[in-house]
Amino acid sequence: MAIDKKQIRADRWLKMMMRTGIPVAVVSILCLWLGHFFEDPAFGSVFLVTMPIALVIGFAYNIRFVMLAVRAQREEPVDKNGND
Repeated sequence: MAIDKKQIRADRWLKMMMRTGIPVAVVSILCLWLGHFFEDPAFGSVFLVTMPIALVIGFAYNIRFVMLAVRAQREEPVDKNGND
């Protein structure tokens, strides 16, 4: 019943989403804080553009991870007694 998470995370699409999503999320959070600190609305505008992008990439990553985990679990052999 144990799923090999390292094998799942080796997926090409998951790696691509991680490499793009993490920097976008960092930029988004930085712009939020910098906009608050400097009271500059331009940072807020950048935050409002990058935040949905980061959320969509994060949701897509999670959905892809669950799909691969379910697929790996289905492909796992079951013994004769029906136990995992």
